[in-house]
Amino acid sequence: MRNHLMPTANVRQTRHMLTTAHRSGFTLVELLAVVLIIAILAALVTPAVMRARNSARNAAVKAEIDMLHMAMMNYKNEYGSFPPSADAVLSTASPAGRHLLRLFPRLPSANVNAQLVATGTTLSAGNALAFWLLGYTTNPTSPLMPTKQRQKLFDFDVSRVDAQSGAYAMPGKPGSPYIYVVSGTYGTISGTATNVTHSFASQSYTAQVQVLKSSTTFFNPDTFQILCAGQDETWGTDDDLSNFWKGTRKEYTDSLQ
Repeated sequence: MRNHLMPTANVRQTRHMLTTAHRSGFTLVELLAVVLIIAILAALVTPAVMRARNSARNAAVKAEIDMLHMAMMNYKNEYGSFPPSADAVLSTASPAGRHLLRLFPRLPSANVNAQLVATGTTLSAGNALAFWLLGYTTNPTSPLMPTKQRQKLFDFDVSRVDAQSGAYAMPGKPGSPYIYVVSGTYGTISGTATNVTHSFASQSYTAQVQVLKSSTTFFNPDTFQILCAGQDETWGTDDDLSNFWKGTRKEYTDSLQ
């Protein structure tokens, strides 16, 4: 009797092992369900991650704009006035020349042009921050030369200062330079957009910049504006940044609603 039952017991044991082995894996349907769940979770999480990353980048750029703002305020405290934000002539009679002569009365008038030309570029809203905040030498008769002896008034990331144009742009976005416009020139470039052209790494960029108002009053009416086109490198869009909004343009406009 026992010998007769042995084959049956072996068969049962074999079936049990096969069933256990079969149940230890996933079916194709189960695998597809898992993949689908992962895809749905990724679709839900990815926009949130992108928003968080963009917010972090905007916060970093806004922090740098605020530091540039403080550097310009310190400049005024040190030298008595804000520097000009544009000068296409660079002479003793032009805004930059007059500013230098006021700061450094021992600078020979005949040397003003050579000092300014030593910067390698004319002065514009697109390069004015680096133009002035790269600082001066300790020699009052030669404040801009030699250029390597200038003492910086702001801790620039020099890899983002273009050697040709002097434009200083946000990280990884050469089409978004930091634009500086002093209040005394608001009336000359407001109302219609003004093109600011600059180059970076041998590429040319043109930005349409408009000094911004709140209703009929200029932002920062007694000081200056620092503007940045943001990550999309396009002016007038939601991610524009400045030294007079707490966040982006969109966050400012949303706060008015």
